[in-house]
Amino acid sequence: MGKFYDEMNADQQEWIKKQKMFIVASAPLSATGTVNASPKGYDCFRIIDANKACYLEMTGSGIETQSHVEENGRLTIMFMAFEGGPKILRLFGRGHVCRVDTPEYNRLYTTHYQGSSPDFENLQGKRSIIVISIEKVGISCGFGVPYYEYKENRPTLLNYWGKKTEDKVVEYWVKENTQSVDGLPGMKHERMGECEHQDLPPPIMASKRSIEGSSGKEDGSGSPLGWITGLGQNHLLLTMGAVAVAAFGAGVATSSRLLQR
Repeated sequence: MGKFYDEMNADQQEWIKKQKMFIVASAPLSATGTVNASPKGYDCFRIIDANKACYLEMTGSGIETQSHVEENGRLTIMFMAFEGGPKILRLFGRGHVCRVDTPEYNRLYTTHYQGSSPDFENLQGKRSIIVISIEKVGISCGFGVPYYEYKENRPTLLNYWGKKTEDKVVEYWVKENTQSVDGLPGMKHERMGECEHQDLPPPIMASKRSIEGSSGKEDGSGSPLGWITGLGQNHLLLTMGAVAVAAFGAGVATSSRLLQR
């Protein structure tokens, strides 16, 4: 059975500091929203005190954690043992986003990262520091987690942003980070200027769901045939054609039986 604590004790803090990766989980409030889980590596996690921690977030292709945290604050961070005794440790709490160049970001970076994380020094692409206020620490067995031997961090992400200028980072934010897959607001920053208010493409998952169809409740129709509205013209014609063929076949079969009598 798992155990729960109101804060990270000293042993748990030391164990966390030795881990090479962790997973961040968040979700929107919408019942049909997309749950997100993001793996994190590099030397980016810091313990502030027994009930508060943070991690430095590099720019990536998604903006889910920022979007979810700013909508509802819920955040879970999970560590697991790949060597030594089995263990899974989860930090349950409320998060908030400190975007790069803001006063809180600068204070956290100077206090917890500057001089101790050479990988990040003078590197473009840093996007935010996510802070979690920990409400509960959960410990479970981790018997199903396999053994893995740590080799090294992949240099790809740092190398990629090491070659980019600040303008290229902002261009990426505007193109890839302006909204979540469900259409929640994403990256906001004064560097983005008016670009963040440009016309955006439809949310990825919302578009997918509209194509797959639903009961029609999402658009207020409430019709059991609401899924038809999600079909493209070609698909709709094919569907109507199939229904017509089936009806014709049923009619022929009925006529044959009548003639045989």
